[in-house]
Amino acid sequence: MTEAAFLNGAGLFLIGLVRFSGFFINTPVFAESFIPMRVKAGLAALCALIILPHLIATQSLPQLSIFEYGIMVVKELALGFSLGFMVIIISGILRLAGGIVGMQIGFSFVQVADPGSNQGLGIVSEFFQLTGTLIFLMIGGHLIILEAFFKSFDMVPLAGLVINGGIVEEIMLYSRMIFVCGLQIAMPVIAVILVGDVALGIIARTVPKMNIFQMGFSLKILGGLGVMMIIIPYLRDFIILLLNQSLEKIYLLLDRMA
Repeated sequence: MTEAAFLNGAGLFLIGLVRFSGFFINTPVFAESFIPMRVKAGLAALCALIILPHLIATQSLPQLSIFEYGIMVVKELALGFSLGFMVIIISGILRLAGGIVGMQIGFSFVQVADPGSNQGLGIVSEFFQLTGTLIFLMIGGHLIILEAFFKSFDMVPLAGLVINGGIVEEIMLYSRMIFVCGLQIAMPVIAVILVGDVALGIIARTVPKMNIFQMGFSLKILGGLGVMMIIIPYLRDFIILLLNQSLEKIYLLLDRMA
């Protein structure tokens, strides 16, 4: 191996490592704070090492100045971060849905320590997120997004990233899914609680002496938990749908970045 070939391979490995690093710090499961940074760095280095023979065979490191190499590193980090963001939106959707459901059934004041974000999180939000993470792993979502990310090296070669306003706009538009899909998941609970409130209001007018507040609080919990039991079996199909949409957006972003 000549010195030029060695330097080219080392450069491709380092640039690939930067792209994988941006991906692993902002993607479901791998981005959780309870996973040590050394483990994330090791995974990024392992993935960069796995794809290195393919990069050596298909690409070559461009001759740039130090400043241009610095710009390239920032771009590669942003590419990995943005692709991971398109998938980690799923976690945001489940958290928002859990927060809305918890507020409706009166569990919003129950907080638990979330090891993933090191913050207090509603117990229903934590339940939705943990359930979604388990489903995500069961369907092989982590392997699917890794496969898509490996393909990014063919669709957007190293130092071939082009950043424009359309990319940022596409990411911002897709961020709306957090609110839209989160509300869709929580809508059955909202509907049941609304009907229950109307019924309790009618009872309160007809039977003024009845303690509607105490009875209503219990009925909200029972009704909300009952609807949650109905929703959970369909959560797998919903996550698969969200994952497919995220993959479509990833490939769309890669096309615009090339």
